[in-house]
Amino acid sequence: MTLSIIIPAYQEEENIPYIEEELFPVLENLPMPVEVVFVDDGSTDKTVERIRRLMERRPSVKLFQHAKNLGLGAAIRTGIRNCTGELVVTMDSDLTFHPRQIPALLERFRQGDVDCVIGSPALAQGYDPSIAFYRIFLSRGANFLYGIMLGKRITAVSPIFRLYRAAQVKELNLESDRFEINAEILAKLLMKKRKIAEIPAALTLRKYGQSKLDSPREILNHLKLMSKIIAWRLSP
Repeated sequence: MTLSIIIPAYQEEENIPYIEEELFPVLENLPMPVEVVFVDDGSTDKTVERIRRLMERRPSVKLFQHAKNLGLGAAIRTGIRNCTGELVVTMDSDLTFHPRQIPALLERFRQGDVDCVIGSPALAQGYDPSIAFYRIFLSRGANFLYGIMLGKRITAVSPIFRLYRAAQVKELNLESDRFEINAEILAKLLMKKRKIAEIPAALTLRKYGQSKLDSPREILNHLKLMSKIIAWRLSP
């Protein structure tokens, strides 16, 4: 099988060299062809310039660009539309989920009984001790509410670090533009009766740059998505 790594990037010039240093040694040891799909979400710093330099050294790297900042969800949707692998792994450009955990996603998928594998920091105490308590509290609260609405106990509804079958996510009619995209993908996969598994995955703090998470806005977006999930489940 072939694998696509989708990495949304916005104002991440400091992290592009870090990605080359940490990601590619992992990919070189995988027993399959891999492409790395960057989606620049309207950066105004040197993110695009550094990705283009990386492309000169790494033929497996592809770049797609938004003319303006549209949000994480829009970037993931662009990556899904344009990737060519049979499997897809989505991950943040700050590598808060370290690439060394990718083989574990693949190993669980190879057991053959699931369509999606989620890396969950809630399993095996995977949260970095430096992560603010309110972020963990909000994440767990959102996961609990989503679990009720989806009828399935899942500890990581909103984190990005996952493996999908590309054909299955490409067929979804995705709408979210921001951080709630990951919950939307999961909800729509479950409504199509896809099989989901979780594995422990450590979540750390970013080393470079600043987080783009706007907690009040994301809470509102999650509430909007939850209302949509209720409507989807009630519709004939």
